[in-house]
Amino acid sequence: MNKMKRSLVAKMALGAFLLLSPMPLTAQEYRTAYLLRGGQVFYDDMPVEAADFRTFRILGRGYAKDRYHVYLDGRILAYVDPAGFRLYDDGRAPEDDDAAVYGQRGRHSGYFKSNFDVFYDGRKLEGASAGTFREMGAGYAKDAFRVYYRGRLLGDASSNSFQEIGGGYAKDAFRVYYCGRKLDDASASTFQYAGKGYGRDSFNTYFQGRKISD
Repeated sequence: MNKMKRSLVAKMALGAFLLLSPMPLTAQEYRTAYLLRGGQVFYDDMPVEAADFRTFRILGRGYAKDRYHVYLDGRILAYVDPAGFRLYDDGRAPEDDDAAVYGQRGRHSGYFKSNFDVFYDGRKLEGASAGTFREMGAGYAKDAFRVYYRGRLLGDASSNSFQEIGGGYAKDAFRVYYCGRKLDDASASTFQYAGKGYGRDSFNTYFQGRKISD
């Protein structure tokens, strides 16, 4: 084999190795999220011009903050105080049937709050009390006075007795909900989540919020 052929074979072997090798994590992050490099912050290959490199922290799900701003997908969230900002996470792995009910969570979906305000997916929840607000899981949350599902106010739900019970179901002392939708015929006092999308009260059985027996 002459020198030119050996060189060509070597280049082909190197190309195959690079093609089959896993991409370095930093390259993946550079394409899909934040990257701190050379004293500058990038998001999806684009510089985040206002970011303070020295105090910049990546929080996950598309959020980040520095001493001056909070960012979502590389964009500044106006009027959000970074000092009091923290990202909520219910810390609970969904059950198998939950995955089918809720689908894939977006990387920046969820609740978060600053010192005085509560947000869902970057949108401020008007009237929510940051001091008493807590996420319950599966998209449900409440403060001392209100109940929310994925940032939507459940106007007739009672905060005092409201609880998330699994599989997309929740209830208060008087009503039962599935994925934020009230089940008009369900008995809250006897309703229980039975697993795999099923719920039951003393009178009926439900599957993913739909009554299937009397």
